[in-house]
Amino acid sequence: MTAVSLLRKLSLVVVASVALPWAIPTVLGKDEPHPIAAQVKADLKDPAKPFTLIIRLQVKDGMQSKFEAAFAKASKETHKEKGCIAYDLSRDTKDGTRYVVYERWKNLAALDAHLKTAYITTLLAELKEFLAAAPEVNVLLPAGE
Repeated sequence: MTAVSLLRKLSLVVVASVALPWAIPTVLGKDEPHPIAAQVKADLKDPAKPFTLIIRLQVKDGMQSKFEAAFAKASKETHKEKGCIAYDLSRDTKDGTRYVVYERWKNLAALDAHLKTAYITTLLAELKEFLAAAPEVNVLLPAGE
């Protein structure tokens, strides 16, 4: 392997780790916010109020069934969380590799607690295997706020 090819591979690893920080398991302190929660917090005016997350994902072709099965396990438990208002996965009708996750949370603390659960930690770690590109995350607030 040449030095140039080694540098290219290293660059891809660095880019992937920056683009998918939530796909890399981390050990967080009890009071330390999850990186996704920190990203969402930057977009919120009031972290104590409800908000919506729209997450667009592109899954590698052939990985759809595995991705959906992994998501289903986490979704079942997520719906039981007190701070979860909605948590749904939908697949694009024209491109079966494209998905949208619709999440509605009572507040930022609820999202942060959710992100630290074992089932979500597992799902986020598995995303490395399933995703073809970095997720696109949008934070939405109720109109008029």
